[in-house]
Amino acid sequence: MEEKILEKTEEKEGITYHAYGFKSAQNANSRHQAVGFFLDNVYERFIEEMKLDAKGIKSRIEKLKAEVLQSKAKKNETQAEITTYESLKQEKSKQIEDLELERIDIKNGDGETGDTIPFVIGTFITILLTFYLFTFYSSSGYAALYGVKEGKISWISNPFAEISGGSIAIVILFPVIFLGLGFLIHDALEKNKKLVAQNKPKKFLTIGLLLFITLIADAFIGYKISQGVHNNEFNTGLTQEQWHFKMIFTDINFYIVLLLGFVVYVIWGFLLNFVLSHPYVKTENEKIKILLENIDKKIEERRAELTEIVARINSLSNQMMTLDDEISGKQNDIIGYENGVIPVSIPSLKAAIGEFMGGWGAYTHGFFGAKAHDILKETEQTKEEWQENKILNIKTEYSSGKF
Repeated sequence: MEEKILEKTEEKEGITYHAYGFKSAQNANSRHQAVGFFLDNVYERFIEEMKLDAKGIKSRIEKLKAEVLQSKAKKNETQAEITTYESLKQEKSKQIEDLELERIDIKNGDGETGDTIPFVIGTFITILLTFYLFTFYSSSGYAALYGVKEGKISWISNPFAEISGGSIAIVILFPVIFLGLGFLIHDALEKNKKLVAQNKPKKFLTIGLLLFITLIADAFIGYKISQGVHNNEFNTGLTQEQWHFKMIFTDINFYIVLLLGFVVYVIWGFLLNFVLSHPYVKTENEKIKILLENIDKKIEERRAELTEIVARINSLSNQMMTLDDEISGKQNDIIGYENGVIPVSIPSLKAAIGEFMGGWGAYTHGFFGAKAHDILKETEQTKEEWQENKILNIKTEYSSGKF
């Protein structure tokens, strides 16, 4: 009872919360069991200080309404900013998607790798035609160089079964000449593609020259084969006319050699170019590498910008939630003031309690010295329990309108 009278007297004198905490600890000899009693007094004094007269309540209501309007305006601005950033987010996502598609086009040669089936078929045919041409020129080359075997009226044979020694090397290497000419045609076609990319006119002289050389070589082979077959027919009595040059224009073997040799060779040459120039078998040149590096750099930059935009959207969304809480809290305060309910500011109450406990601790440290730590540890625990219960009661009473 003496403590209560003392507290009321000091309260009227306007003692600070810190000084009141110091005096309370002195009166209670820093007993942690007594701190709850003094905290009740702190709370009563805090509520008393919050009470306003009619003019003060009206002023507080007007201030809260003005703050609500400001918060709503800020909320609208924040929402508009979120909408703007959402648009930027979609724009950046579209830019990244376009850059990734552009990267695919560059890597695949403007989408040429989509024709997988033609590539596979072309490769298969090219390989078979390569074996065919090797066999054809081995047989025809042997017949042209060594003559059609006597007694035979057909030039098609297995030269490997009829010759030996160095002649075998000639028969094996002879087709390589035509395969090499075909590869040179492929190279010339690739150079023309590069000229087109550089907006320069194509050059067909090299291609025409290579085809002409192949045609002349096939014509010589056809001539020698036609002559050899005709001579065998003459020797066996199948024909009475000796060979002369003009017969070449009417001899079927000559045209068969050109058809099975030169025509197939031309087809093989263009198929070879199709296969070897396909993006599946091409390595990335320096230009493509640079383009891909630039695209990757742009994609990385756009993704970094997108990450910043998403982070900004999340920050603004959190800000919107905070503003909603502020508006809701202030509107509840307005309703409370209008209905005679005094809203309790929890942060302000905690500040008052903290100031009181500062004074309590100051006395305890000064009086008990080294023992103060253990004493204040129990006191702090008691204070926390009291504070949690008080705040819970305040929220419950305020929400139910009993406060």
